[in-house]
This record gives sequence, C-alpha cells and structure tokens, in this order.
Amino acid sequence: MKKWIFILLMGLLTGCLDDDDKYIYHTHDNSVVLLKINYTDFEFEGGIEIFLHSEFNESTNIPISVDYVPPGDFGSISLYYEPKEELIFEGSIVWAGSGERTFPRYIYHPDNFLYLDEEIEKPADERFQIIFPEEGVDYPLEDIWNSINDLAIVNRYLKGGKNIGLFRYTPSVGVGDPNEWSWYVIMNTIPN
Repeated sequence: MKKWIFILLMGLLTGCLDDDDKYIYHTHDNSVVLLKINYTDFEFEGGIEIFLHSEFNESTNIPISVDYVPPGDFGSISLYYEPKEELIFEGSIVWAGSGERTFPRYIYHPDNFLYLDEEIEKPADERFQIIFPEEGVDYPLEDIWNSINDLAIVNRYLKGGKNIGLFRYTPSVGVGDPNEWSWYVIMNTIPN
C-alpha cells in the first residue's frame, strides 16, 4: 500500500514540472564584483560577485544610480544597477555612531579568491569612475589598485572593457572613525 502511495505522489510531483528550462534555471547575462578594501591601510578585506538580471550595458561607464539619505542622526546609501534598479550595495550611516553594510549581507574572505603570480598594471586614472563623488576627498587610486592587482577576478572583469567603479563607504560621520570606513571597487562584465 505504501509503495502505491509513493508512486502516486511521485507521479503527481513530476507531472507538475515544466519542460521549459528557463523556469528551473535562470541564466545571467551580466554581473558585478564588489571588492572591499580597508580605508586606512588598503588591505583587501574580501568581496562578492553579484549576478544581475539587467542586460549588459555597452557604455564604458557602469550604470549605477545612488540613493543617498543624509544622516540627521541616521541615514543610508544605496547603489543600484540601472536600468532595472537592481540593488548592489546598501549601508546605513550614523551620525556620531556607526552604521553597517546591509547588502550584500556577507562577502567572501580574501582566502576564497584566486591570486595571480603576476600583478596587473594599474589602468589609466581615466578608467576609474568615482561613484558618489564627495568634495574634498582624496581618492588614492594607486594604493587602492595595489590591494587588488593580483586577483584573478580583477583580471577577468577588466576584459569586459568597463570603467572601474570606486566608492567610499563611511558608516560613521560627524566624529566618524576612518578605521570603520571602506573603499569598494566595483567592476562589471559579462559572466562566462
């Protein structure tokens, strides 16, 4: 009796599946990688690759929009990949306190990345796209680049031909502590 119930249930379950693979597996035609770098000592702290639903944009700039809520006491900043407004970064900002990155929630440790035997030469400064530029902020491109210039994923993303996004995240402002701040390098390419 149990055997017949099992066969009947399996028949019902498999009969509900659609033969069209696009409902089971979704392919991604676009991706970004976020690489986190310590603000003060420029140590690579990890990163994550995010697969997007938006089509790859052929322009050299990464199509990112910014939603910034200035911190009266609490604020936030969100980065979206256009045109579908896909969230790629979000973090809170606290005046005289410390906010936190809320998306992506987790990033991979540097040990999870493949490293190259040779360093990648820093692209021309014109290839760097400052995301949410701030007046009076120095962007130490050489130091930031040197922290990720031996990552295989950087080499792969450079082949996409896009500019290299650079974003400064400051979860604490006012009497903010630069030891809590981070640089994020954002790169965009078509996944293999």
